[in-house]
Parts: sequence; structure tokens; C-alpha cells
Amino acid sequence: MIRRFAIGVALATGLALSLSGCLGDADDKVGEAGEKLELTAAQVLGKAAEETGKADSFQADLVLEVSGSPEGDISQNGTMKYQRKPELATSLLFEEMSVGGQSMSGGEHRLVGQNIYVKLPVRADGGGVQTAKPWIKISLDEADKKTGVGLGPLLQQTREMDPVQNTRLLTASKDVKKVGEETVGGVKTTRYTGTYRMEDALAQVPVNLREAHRKSADEAGLTDMRFDLWVDDERLPRKLETKADRTTGSMHMTITYRDYGKPVDITEPPADQITDMGAMLGGGLPGS
Repeated sequence: MIRRFAIGVALATGLALSLSGCLGDADDKVGEAGEKLELTAAQVLGKAAEETGKADSFQADLVLEVSGSPEGDISQNGTMKYQRKPELATSLLFEEMSVGGQSMSGGEHRLVGQNIYVKLPVRADGGGVQTAKPWIKISLDEADKKTGVGLGPLLQQTREMDPVQNTRLLTASKDVKKVGEETVGGVKTTRYTGTYRMEDALAQVPVNLREAHRKSADEAGLTDMRFDLWVDDERLPRKLETKADRTTGSMHMTITYRDYGKPVDITEPPADQITDMGAMLGGGLPGS
């Protein structure tokens, strides 16, 4: 159950949030007569990645649907919080989850400092994994040292996640185009659509994160991606929708961004509600 929830978190956050950098020189262009020229769709993607990288905080609503997984169809509705300063902190709360027809709620994942805190979801019938305390603490440093190719890379990917990365993955598209203007959450936006190969997108990811992304993509069976991106007048993403046919099913994810630059509250759970995974396992962590 811990691994299943961790994989769900990785798929939702790793593919949905892990972004940094921009596509070359994507600054607004000015013509010889001083008029402002419209950016190409590809330049807009690069500019969106750049502007998102400047945001110190944001919140988002996330919907994930996966079919054909070994555990059965997966459905997750969640709320995401992201803070870059004064230190990196993230939170992902799944208000509703369903795995293989089993309804669950209350699953949560927080990254604070060098620790990840996981609150396992509770099944609607009261079943599932039971722990003495609701939160499990996982030290990133211990995981990196002791788990090799198991839990360590998964947590390394989470530790390095940056909201610009998702938009950076899109810059691998060779056919992105503008399709119109729409309003998202009361904000006027321009919609862009395109496709990209996951292998091409991995080339946009920092070298130290590339292998973790590749393993997550391979495990999820993702190769070719379709996307729609809604960008506001400040080049900030307001909505991202991605779809893919997997080896044994499909994936459909929607992230709706909001509250750029507004303070978020991400803290460690109360100490008396936490079980340390290292201590729980007698000082050792599993290899997978």
C-alpha cells in the first residue's frame, strides 16, 4: 500500500510539477518600427517555463485518471501547494482516491526540508494499512543512501521538483500551436495544444533528474503525450491538461493553477502523530 501510494504521488507530482529552465531566448520581440511582435507558440512555452520559475509559491487543483494499471483503474482528486522560499516545501492532499474500485480519502504527502511525510489514505470501509500514528516520516538522506534503485530515486525526484519543469517538458513539442482564447478561473488565457515524445522531453530535464523521470515514465508506460496549456497575459500557466495512451491503458491529468505568489502554509505534522520509517523498520529501509 505504501508503494502504491508513493507511485501515485510520483506520477502526479513528477509528471505534473517537476520543472525548471526555459527554451533559449524566449523574450518578447520588438520589430524595427518599435511594434511588439507576437511570439510563436514554441516561444510562448519557453516564456511560460521562465515566468513560472520566478514564482515563489502557487496552489493548484489536480485530477488524475489512469486505466489499465496492475492495481486496477486509478482516480485521484487533489490539492497541491508549492513554496520555493524561504525553503522548498510542497504539499499534495488527495481529497478523493479510488484504486481498483476501492474508494479512499485523506491521503497526503508533504515535503519539508530533508523529510517527506506520508499520510496513508483510509478506505471507505475502514480497511487498509493501519499504523499506530497517521503520519510516516521518510528521511531523504537515509533513502538516498540505503535504497539504491528502489525508494531513493523516487524521493530524489520529489525533492528536486520545481513547478517550471512541467512546462519545460512541453518545450519538446514540435507541433504546438495556438488554438484560441478562453477564461480559466476568471482569468483570460490563450490556449495552446500539441504533442511530444517522452524521450524527447527527457532531454529537457536536468541530467541529475533524467534517470528518475525515465523510470517513472517507463513504469507508467508513457511514450507519446498530448497536451493543452492555457497561459495568461503574464505568461503564467493557468491550466495544463495531458493525455497519453499507455501500454495497457491510458492516462489523463488536469492541473489548474492559482494563487501565484500568495503565501502558503506547509508545515511538518505534529511530532506525536509521526512514525519514523527508519525506526519502524529497525533502522533499515526497504530496497523496493
